Amino acid sequence: MSFSNSIASADVVVAIMVYGLVAAGEPFLESWLSRVFKDNPSFRWRWEQFFAPLLRAAMLVVFVYLAYPALFGLTVAPTIGELLADDEVHTNTVIGVLIVCGFLVSLIPGLGRNSEIVLPIQGAMATAYVFHWLTNYLGVTTATFWPGVDILLTMIGVSFFAHRLSRFAGTACGNWLDRTLTTRGYDLVVVHTFELLAQIPVILLFGYGLGRQIAI
Repeated sequence: MSFSNSIASADVVVAIMVYGLVAAGEPFLESWLSRVFKDNPSFRWRWEQFFAPLLRAAMLVVFVYLAYPALFGLTVAPTIGELLADDEVHTNTVIGVLIVCGFLVSLIPGLGRNSEIVLPIQGAMATAYVFHWLTNYLGVTTATFWPGVDILLTMIGVSFFAHRLSRFAGTACGNWLDRTLTTRGYDLVVVHTFELLAQIPVILLFGYGLGRQIAI
């Protein structure tokens, strides 16, 4: 399966739709919880340090699960249910690793919590986990987590430009919604959603790069 066919597959389209809906709902959830816990001064810290990272890690894992096997450019493969049936496979472990990874990356000076850096790394890790499960299931011992120089360079370029394009497009779209609906705040919501969605191509590229190593 070519990369273009992969991203146009039903699996990937559904995964993107679900991911986008959850991403769009995150600011509303945060706003609602802020009102509920308005008398709790530690809520903001807890949201930024635990709840938001947990939500985004879960979003990425669900995206990878839904996008499989087209994520790897495959049309025929064991189902995700078959992979998860292995006693050594634990979704909560993957989510935990992604949270820790995001926290460690945020400690690197200059990176902070930039979504264009943190999310692709977390998404790549979730993808690598599923790829590892798949190769173990198939008995493939020669596959690695290296997607190839061409894929890596493309990932870096896409991450850089997609983030900036998403911010520009999100601001324009959000401002239009605010003017049309006579509201305030949609510019922030749309920018947030677009920025999260902008990292999906990077994850898809990484998955496709890994999938080139195996043929089913």
